[in-house]
Amino acid sequence: MLNMRKTIMTLVMGAFLYPVTLSAQTGDNSPELQQIISSAGKFLSQNDFDNAAAMYTQAIRMAPENVALRRDLAYTYFLKKDFDRAKQTIEPVLNSPAADEQTYQLASAIEQANGNISKAKKIVASGLDKFPGSGLLYNAKGNLQIADAKSNSSALKEWNTGIQKEPAYPTNYYNAAKAYFQNGEYMWALIYAETFINLEPYTAKTVDMKRLLLDGYKKVFSQMSDNTLPEFNSSKSAEQQRLDFTGAFKQSINSNISTISDGFDVENLTMLRTRFLIYWNGHFAQRYPQSLFTYQTRLVKNGHFNAYNQWLFGAVENSQNFTAWATQFKDAIRNFELWKQNNPYLPDVADAHPTK
Repeated sequence: MLNMRKTIMTLVMGAFLYPVTLSAQTGDNSPELQQIISSAGKFLSQNDFDNAAAMYTQAIRMAPENVALRRDLAYTYFLKKDFDRAKQTIEPVLNSPAADEQTYQLASAIEQANGNISKAKKIVASGLDKFPGSGLLYNAKGNLQIADAKSNSSALKEWNTGIQKEPAYPTNYYNAAKAYFQNGEYMWALIYAETFINLEPYTAKTVDMKRLLLDGYKKVFSQMSDNTLPEFNSSKSAEQQRLDFTGAFKQSINSNISTISDGFDVENLTMLRTRFLIYWNGHFAQRYPQSLFTYQTRLVKNGHFNAYNQWLFGAVENSQNFTAWATQFKDAIRNFELWKQNNPYLPDVADAHPTK
């Protein structure tokens, strides 16, 4: 039982994302309250849970109706693994009309960490009844499926639903990319990993996804051995019409695989991805909309695709080579970062999905 609880806690802590700074935006202009909240946040960042809890408790006494403060206090107890006090703190909010997505997520995570998977699922289900388009809660639902199943198929279903319901929420892409990679379904691992990197470009999870993205391409290339002959007396366009999204992706890669014949590095990978886009846009883009490929095409047209690929792959592929490249092409990096800041990528609800 102890090992099971430890495993569940690891899953929860690894996937649980809670906006710990939310209570700082209370709308209360009291300098004293804002100072207490700031002190609580600093204690929490230092893993000083006792002092953080004391500060949040004091803040709640000053602003008893502030939901964010009560969530932050419950989250502090959660991190301290004092699940009973965490539950006592969050339940009044959970049972009130003020309960929001984060409240349901945190209350579910507390029950999950305490081994009450059935109760955790009921909380998430109630949250989705109230917030049916919440990517956050579909992510939580998927995490619960992982904790209570032998495979990741049911969790993938929930994460994909979350992606379709709220395409701009990043964490479903992160979890789904890892699951698809584990399953050997590298195409969707690639698409979802790159999507996550663009949506959440500067966290520890971003580095994780950049490694997965590079490893995913290596896996794709190592498996590129299509011995199937085209149909006799059949036009190429007719064959292409019969391809599903996965087949179209594979053909677009296969048609340009010669670009990596002399080695796997960022330059060759950039060339392959560039030619992939040309082929894809010429044959499949209208039939299978995918905003990630559209965004990549914009990067090509604006002259930033090389820098973008260096940003994606360079440091994880070879840190010394990337440092040398970055030193030589400072302007390219600066111009790319400025362009990206002004042109952020956002997925589209019309994107092709594994469930379609």
